Amino acid sequence: MSPMLWMLWQAALVACTRHFDLTLTWEKAAPDGIQRDMFKINGQFPGPTLELNEGDDVVVKVNNLSPHNTTMHYHGIEMLGTPWSDGVPGLTQNHIQPGCKFTYRWKATQHGSFYYHAHTQSQVNDGLYGALVIHPAGDKASSYELIANGSRSLSAIKKAEKHRIPLLLSDWRHVTSMDEWASSQKTGMETPCFDSILVNGKGKVQCSSKDEQSKLISDEQKAILGLIPGAELTDKSCLPPEVIAAFAPSPPDFGAIPKDFFYGCNATRGSTEIISLTQENPEDETWVMFDLIGAFASATAQVSIDELIMYVIAADGNDIEPRAVHSLLITNGERYTVLIHLQKPKKYNLRVSSVAASQILWGTAIVDFKMQGQPQSSDPSVPYINEVGSNTTSGVIFFDVDNTKPYPPQPIPETVDATYKMTMLIGSEAIYWALNQTFLPSTTEDQIPLLFAPEPNRQDNHTITIPSNNSWVDYIMLVPGSGPTHPIHVHGRHFYVLGRGVGNFTWDTVEEASKAMPGALNLVDPPLRDTFATLGAPDSWLVIRRRSDNPGVWLMHCHIQSHLQGGMSVIIQDGVDGLPEVPGEYSSPRC
Repeated sequence: MSPMLWMLWQAALVACTRHFDLTLTWEKAAPDGIQRDMFKINGQFPGPTLELNEGDDVVVKVNNLSPHNTTMHYHGIEMLGTPWSDGVPGLTQNHIQPGCKFTYRWKATQHGSFYYHAHTQSQVNDGLYGALVIHPAGDKASSYELIANGSRSLSAIKKAEKHRIPLLLSDWRHVTSMDEWASSQKTGMETPCFDSILVNGKGKVQCSSKDEQSKLISDEQKAILGLIPGAELTDKSCLPPEVIAAFAPSPPDFGAIPKDFFYGCNATRGSTEIISLTQENPEDETWVMFDLIGAFASATAQVSIDELIMYVIAADGNDIEPRAVHSLLITNGERYTVLIHLQKPKKYNLRVSSVAASQILWGTAIVDFKMQGQPQSSDPSVPYINEVGSNTTSGVIFFDVDNTKPYPPQPIPETVDATYKMTMLIGSEAIYWALNQTFLPSTTEDQIPLLFAPEPNRQDNHTITIPSNNSWVDYIMLVPGSGPTHPIHVHGRHFYVLGRGVGNFTWDTVEEASKAMPGALNLVDPPLRDTFATLGAPDSWLVIRRRSDNPGVWLMHCHIQSHLQGGMSVIIQDGVDGLPEVPGEYSSPRC
């Protein structure tokens, strides 16, 4: 091959334009054995995996043949220089109306595990999502040699990287998100009771007897049930509505709650996701790379694969120092990439166990590993965790997310240009939430996108304006009183997690807090994330540091779908002195 052809071939490998066509329909389907109305993408659920390479130009054409307004967000993608393709109605685009089309264009400036999903109302609950994989350009610096030695092992790991397998984990209900929200508005309370856990869109309804519930119920659930004399879990293993109402600021209308939201568990055969892997050559090694994607509407879950060690190598698409664990906790919007060495031919159960106090809920998939010329063991796999995510033995190793470190290390500046302190609140009705004291109205979705007409002087409880591009900003988030964990997701640039904890955070800056609490905040090598959860503990706090060098209008919000729809969001106008001009195809009136 001539030098010129070699250069052209290398350039083709580095970047090309990837075209994807996504057709959205509204159909009847039964992912867990019970039929309901839901979205499909190109006739399937979940949607097709969008697979591309770092450096690619990406064109996604969405054809909305459903009867609902919608948009598509590319979760974790920084959208460097293309904020109009971020997919947030009222901020970066108008809705894609029924019968209309919309084209998203962006550059793949990152690599790793991501996913795409609806960003209109709570349509994630209706199945509008799919996996997004970006392969690294060239030979990136990897941590693989910290996991295994020898050319055979490293070759097998690199092969696994090229053939990584996304696993979309989700909680599922038999009612549409529209019906769920309408009920919440009538009753004045949320209804956190799901029907199943799905893995790649497959699962089944599992019902627990009273005896089984009594063996699995946690001390926390017992204490919560004790608030109402005689209260017990429903047959769906949920806290009953009268107990949920005990946490509401005002009495709800129980009569408006459909009974099947909390009661009427009917077990199904459903379907099971089976990941089949075969080692052809006995001299080879078999490694598999899974992208665990928290496509949940509400749940936080422990994920484990019986008898196997997971090496956690990336979080939200960002490489970390590898951690060998038996189980890891994942919540809405988070992604973890894990490597697994398979050595014994066997069927291993992959377990997804919700840890939410509101319900006992779990699901499973199967890793079916075969070796050519060797019999497969018929022994049942031995679990590390049970149906509620608790360890089955004292030796189980859980992933410690608070002590992850980036790989390679990434220094951060010692000082910042601004600090914003925010207080999360629940509204007078238990369906409205605020990230900073004031909930963002749902009608924002229907407004002229703020990106089209920025307001550089706007600064209020749900709008943060960063006037200068290339600024560093600290966000201190306070969660007063008791409440659930809140997975906070920030669009645009990722952020560094300096720390989280419990107690009264009285300081106005990170500098003051780090002097008063030595070691509580990581100012040396904090992990880089796009989604990270507050602690589900009374009077907790979360501190993040983010670089504002990607001018645009971005959203910071809780990723629990009912909280997002209930207003738990803040708008960030990043670098308004450098906002790019919106191309005419986006700023002109849309269909």
